[in-house]
Amino acid sequence: MNFVIIDWSAYCTPVMGYLPQSSGGDIAVGILSGAVLATLLCYGLFQAVIAVAKTHASEFKKALGLLTVLLITKTIALRFFPGFHIDVGTYEAWALQLAVGGPASMYQSGYFLDYPPGYLYALWAAGAVAHVLGASGDVLRMIIGTPAVLADFALSVLIFALILRFFGKTAAWLGMLLFALNPALLFDTVVWVQTDSAFTLVMLLSAVMLMDEELEAGWGLAALAVLIKPQAISLVPVLVVWTLMRGNWKGWPRALLAVIAVTAVTVAPFQIGHGWGWLPSLYLSTAAYYNETSVNAFNFMALLGGIRAADSGTIFGCSYFAIGMSLLIPLYGFALWLLARNPVSRNLFFAAFIVLFGFFMFAPRMHERYAYPAVVFAIPLAFQGPAMLAVFSIVSFTCLSNLAETLHILNAGSFLASRDTFGMIISLVNLVAFFMAAGCYYASRGCAESTLPAAPKWFAAVFARRRSAPAQHVQSEGDFAPFDWLKADTIALIAVVGAAAVLRFWRLGYPAEIVFDEVHFVGQARHYIHGEAFLDPHPPIAKLLIAAGILVFGDHPASWRLGNAVLGTVMVAVTYLLGRRMFRSRLAATLAAGLIALDGFFIVDSRIGCIDIVYLTFAAIAYLMLFNFAGTRDFIRRRRLILVIGMVLGLCLGSKLYVPGITFLLVGAFLLFTLWRTAASVDALAEDPSSTRAVRFQWTAGAALIVGSVSGIFYLASFLPHYALRWWGGIADLVQYYKDVMWYENSVASATHPYASPWWSWPLMLRPVAYWQNFPAHGKVALIWGGGNPLTWWAVVPAMMITGVRAMERPNLVRIFMVAAFFAYYLIWVPIGRILFLYHYLPSVYIGYLALAAILADMWHGKAETWESFALLLSMMPVMILGVGHIASEYRLVSDQAQMAVGLTLAAMLLVSYMALIINHSRADRFAFAAFLSVAIALFIYYLPVWLGLPISRTGYYARMWLQGPGLQNWI
Repeated sequence: MNFVIIDWSAYCTPVMGYLPQSSGGDIAVGILSGAVLATLLCYGLFQAVIAVAKTHASEFKKALGLLTVLLITKTIALRFFPGFHIDVGTYEAWALQLAVGGPASMYQSGYFLDYPPGYLYALWAAGAVAHVLGASGDVLRMIIGTPAVLADFALSVLIFALILRFFGKTAAWLGMLLFALNPALLFDTVVWVQTDSAFTLVMLLSAVMLMDEELEAGWGLAALAVLIKPQAISLVPVLVVWTLMRGNWKGWPRALLAVIAVTAVTVAPFQIGHGWGWLPSLYLSTAAYYNETSVNAFNFMALLGGIRAADSGTIFGCSYFAIGMSLLIPLYGFALWLLARNPVSRNLFFAAFIVLFGFFMFAPRMHERYAYPAVVFAIPLAFQGPAMLAVFSIVSFTCLSNLAETLHILNAGSFLASRDTFGMIISLVNLVAFFMAAGCYYASRGCAESTLPAAPKWFAAVFARRRSAPAQHVQSEGDFAPFDWLKADTIALIAVVGAAAVLRFWRLGYPAEIVFDEVHFVGQARHYIHGEAFLDPHPPIAKLLIAAGILVFGDHPASWRLGNAVLGTVMVAVTYLLGRRMFRSRLAATLAAGLIALDGFFIVDSRIGCIDIVYLTFAAIAYLMLFNFAGTRDFIRRRRLILVIGMVLGLCLGSKLYVPGITFLLVGAFLLFTLWRTAASVDALAEDPSSTRAVRFQWTAGAALIVGSVSGIFYLASFLPHYALRWWGGIADLVQYYKDVMWYENSVASATHPYASPWWSWPLMLRPVAYWQNFPAHGKVALIWGGGNPLTWWAVVPAMMITGVRAMERPNLVRIFMVAAFFAYYLIWVPIGRILFLYHYLPSVYIGYLALAAILADMWHGKAETWESFALLLSMMPVMILGVGHIASEYRLVSDQAQMAVGLTLAAMLLVSYMALIINHSRADRFAFAAFLSVAIALFIYYLPVWLGLPISRTGYYARMWLQGPGLQNWI
């Protein structure tokens, strides 16, 4: 299908000679109608906030002050954002036409106007101001965008009052800021200059009025919302069920009259010269115009049929339009059934969010902006618990991504590709978020509160912790104490280490040539052997390890890589011991070690002469020593462990630039915290605690001095070969080395590389690294592919999300350590301007695999919450939808058009099987565990040839490269 961008503003420019002139009557009626509608809106807003404004007058005034500043700032910001010129030009033309021609001049034949009359009143007022001022250009755009910014302001006030009413002051401020400063919502209103805040305000106000049993106002506002934008009708069934279940039946006739009255008042000024069926015809013609699966919306329909594909296309004999509309039946059935079973305020907002987000996800012909109301309705729900806070965060992110990507493409005068890789990924994330939210709604079905809870325990606990002693919330030393080593541990350790050794040592000398960065690091190892000075920004230890292999076994590929293979195998053993110590679970330890042993990137980096596996192994040893330290109260043993930790951290620092510094700070901080906490417990037993505070300070200060000194000694010792080889002669040479490193980093700041990838793309694994390739003209091909197991790699994100939620709800040292480590290793790359690669994410992946192993073990033992196992199950959806269908298509088992359908069918079967078992929580968790592990092992087997560089068919190669888009989204 070919698309052409039509500038509709050219079809709606005010041309008074061709449009009916106002007789004055329509203007008078229009002004009266506008006043009535404004009164209704102000009445609803007043009723929603007045009680809170009286009881919390001081807080309310502060909020109004801040929001006024933000209102002014956003209005001024309109000056600097041109928006999408077609949309902005169309709004300006409508506004000015209303100002000079009145309502009677609108909706005429040949004049493009596809909006119902509701928002035209706001544009009329803006157009009148612009006409009086003679505004044009940037000033005109600011004036036209002001009604949406005012609606944004009113929404902020309403959200503040609503959350203050149920959750308290702190939550109210947070909720208000989650809306007022939400990047996605700001982008819609200020950057795109769109109007979605207006009808969302009316929708939310309608729900609040009905919750407060203001039936007439609530239904009048519901009618107005539909008359502003047609998609507001998606909320109407929820309001109907709520009214039937909770509204006084005596008020139903008045509510119906309110709908009729508001509709009549809104439409009356525009009715002149039209038949009575013009408004339904407008709605139907507008819906029929965009006859596409997805009008740039990153949703399920985009996954199913592609973006902007004709929704008359078929799959399995059914049109995309029929499938999308059919999916709305179970969506509304689910949401309304649960609301009818328990019509409480919490469920009203849950049902509203589910249908708004579900409508965006499953209905055809959705625009990218239609997720806006879902984001707004998710804000009060974010305070229901960490899971819904996560959903809100995800939906905000995906909404922003959808808006930004679409506006960028449209402003470039183009359209998104039907299978835009980024769009498909965001669509999958949206699908995961929807099912997470549906799970939360289902879990809350039995709650009996008549209103939203006064203060959720998890939210209160977050702020209570600021006033609580840390010792009450973290694990004791006993949780890390030595555990009983059984024969099963020996068997498990031998199994995972044996598998790791085979994968790392088998055909280690293949390929018998320089691979990727071996050109640098093997060359530098030879410089050490031959006594030739050189400059490299990374400290020496990893290169000295390569040099040692060459000296002992000769200068050939296997000897270059031997040290890394040894350390890569040692890492697996250390991971097992670390998992046993952190989680006190044999299964978790085995899974953690197995994930490291069988992951492609850890295999690849252990089989080539590069440096990353060296510092990663030393970091893992440091973590093990840290938790050994936390698990003993023997002071002599602790002193020895402090020395060992300092030594290992020094070796880690001497292996690579940048990242080991995070390891040093992280391990050092948690070590000192553990020591301070132990000293605090000793203080509590002392007769005079104040007399022992100096001792506590001495303990921690002494430990910090020892760790820092020993680490520094071993780090500096790594440079001894430079002195032994007489390249350096004193401290000045070390200082000069650091200057040279700074020069080098600045010199490569603008460098490029075909396999480079930005930090934000790493969790999605958009751009792996091709370490080595052998592509002859004919026959089989071979490569060493620097990418992880797609399933386990992608599962790190939900695993860390679950761990973060657990750390908030049930904090302990292990969870806090994993969350802190993951983000510390990840966020260090944000400010670094030089080219980056996917392997820079490996320290975070290592921590993520520890978290993933713990969650999987909990699922097997029945200790995971339903939403946790469901989240991990959903991490399999990209594998099913992107991967399986792509493989089937490459092997010509299905057509290219049907590949998505194959994946969606398998994904649906997996979800249905899980839901069928969910009544038995333990059985459902074990099913998810088994499914996850089975797919992970299958992918390991499937991708192993490209991790080991084994020859495969060309079809097999392309079948493994799931992302083949242009630019960043390419698996090589």
